[in-house]
Amino acid sequence: MTAALMDLATVPRPASEKVHLAVGDDVTQCRLTLRWALHFIPPHMLLVLVHIHRPTTPTVLGASVAASKLTEDHVSAHRISEKNVIEKNLKECLQMCKVQAEILIIDKDDVIAGLGEAVKDQKVTTLVMGVKRRKHGWKSKTADALEKQADCLCNILYLHEGVLVASRHQHTDRKIGMPSLVGCHFSGSNSNTTKSSSFFNSRSTADTFDTEHLDDPSLVMNSTYIYHDCRFNTIIGLKSFDTFKELVKQQILAEHSRDLYQAFNIKYCDIFTGCQLIGGFDSLIGVDPQHLGEEHWKSIKSWPAVLEYIVSVLKTLQMQLLMQNHRARNGFTHDDLSEAVKKPIKRLFTVASIVSDHEVRKSPEKLFCVLNMHTALIDAAPTLRKVFSTKSIRDVLQELEDSVRGILKELKGLIHTYNSPKVVQDGDILPICGYLMRYIMLLVKHKGSLDRILSHDYTDSLLKVEGMSLTSGLVSGLITDLESVIDKHSKQCAASKGLQFIFLMNNIHFILQEVKQSDVQLTVKAKWFEKRRSLIKGYIKSYLSASWGPVTSTLEVAKSMPPTKKARINLLNFWYTAPPMTPLQSFASSFNEACSSQICLKVPSPTLRDELRVKILEFVSRAYHGHLASQRQSAEQNAREFESEWKTKISELFEG
Repeated sequence: MTAALMDLATVPRPASEKVHLAVGDDVTQCRLTLRWALHFIPPHMLLVLVHIHRPTTPTVLGASVAASKLTEDHVSAHRISEKNVIEKNLKECLQMCKVQAEILIIDKDDVIAGLGEAVKDQKVTTLVMGVKRRKHGWKSKTADALEKQADCLCNILYLHEGVLVASRHQHTDRKIGMPSLVGCHFSGSNSNTTKSSSFFNSRSTADTFDTEHLDDPSLVMNSTYIYHDCRFNTIIGLKSFDTFKELVKQQILAEHSRDLYQAFNIKYCDIFTGCQLIGGFDSLIGVDPQHLGEEHWKSIKSWPAVLEYIVSVLKTLQMQLLMQNHRARNGFTHDDLSEAVKKPIKRLFTVASIVSDHEVRKSPEKLFCVLNMHTALIDAAPTLRKVFSTKSIRDVLQELEDSVRGILKELKGLIHTYNSPKVVQDGDILPICGYLMRYIMLLVKHKGSLDRILSHDYTDSLLKVEGMSLTSGLVSGLITDLESVIDKHSKQCAASKGLQFIFLMNNIHFILQEVKQSDVQLTVKAKWFEKRRSLIKGYIKSYLSASWGPVTSTLEVAKSMPPTKKARINLLNFWYTAPPMTPLQSFASSFNEACSSQICLKVPSPTLRDELRVKILEFVSRAYHGHLASQRQSAEQNAREFESEWKTKISELFEG
């Protein structure tokens, strides 16, 4: 039986005006979720915190047992106590974040079943929940299972550390008319309520190019908001859209209009998620945002979706006219349609010219906005040619293509001059590695457009890679540039050879794994993988020699020393009050020093970390056993005394 606790209730509202936030026991994650909600959910929307409580009851000894094994009174009393604690913690979070919300606590052993039940019983239309980073995306098994259970009308948004990273319908096939709220951004509102952030304050007119601060996607609540949607009016302006708006209202059924709006939101979400992967890249590589049209770019991500929406309406109405012998019953004609479409499309063309400006080409982070615009215009061109001249479309495409080539050249130069503000101390992966590899993954997804664009600039040296496509040549060149940056930064720690080889090994291994686990692998040859694996093996070997060679050197010296020399040394040692350490004692001391000096080194990859620990153990064990054998000592007995301690200390290395 589901038990719910509701608190902080306000005036009852329909489910469509509520946003449900699934929160767990982690207070930090709860605060991050609330801060996201405070910033991105309109004030007129009511928040509901949903907590799935898995009830247990402690015995007298303090252990926990299933509630089914205890008396009903005992269970009831304990559940009330537990809920009071949970409620208190959630209220403290709400108070700290200055957020008002209802609290819904559900008793359920199965979290997925509990959330699914909440979606059904509360008629949830929007659910926000946290996810962790996965190997092949964001969505976990829990998320997949919940999506199978939850009503298709419920959109689910996934946050990671307070940042929106995915949504339920983000990758839905657009050919399937999903009857769900698949959008990922709140549309504008005419409410007079004071907004909680600047996110809702800006409005566009036909004569201005004001922009919203679209730092993160959110939700679309109702298809009737389309004409007030900030993602539309910031791009094309309200006045330029008026005639088209009236046309859609008169000629397209409301149900079909809703489907078109849903397709718009899917397109927008796809683009936004991709661009979000590289957010902050410009800042990392030293781009000055001044004079780069930064105020435009937050909303420019909606340009392709706006174009696709308008073209979809155009195609729909063209088909209707064909079926009605080129004239609708109300006198509407092809000329009327063309005239209504021209204003918003011309506005889109103007915006495309603005964002193709030379100054903007200094911003590599903006590349994918331009590529998405180019792809959308290529797809729309056959339909638009019935309204616009081929030359006008070609001119806009040319401007976008010039911008793409300019951005890529700028990127190459910025990579060459990159200097990490952080000194290499623990051997960790350079920040630019993560950003640039995500950047390259997005490049590969645009391979078709890039091959077409780059073919006009084939003489560029960055593309000259024999036997490879132009995009493959670009990717190969960027990875080579990145490896040069890694090599340059490795020289910062040349005084510590062990640290230097750990740094090189970590970064090259990271690049190798990123390529293997993505479509980037399709752009490189088998020899590329072989070379990187060979480099990593060489770095491991060099690291062992630099960091652990001195540890085993005392044993090697003692092993090679002739008996007569050992006798002379023993005779000389007789005169000292404190005889020097034996080779085994020196070995143990050096081993401990090596472990202490490397305890702060970091190897992020668990696989590489385990491999390195095994190699160290093999390296020192081989020298140790060889020494014992040369001294005719019992290797087995002595090994048991030391190796257990070695394994423990080695297992603590490389955690950072």
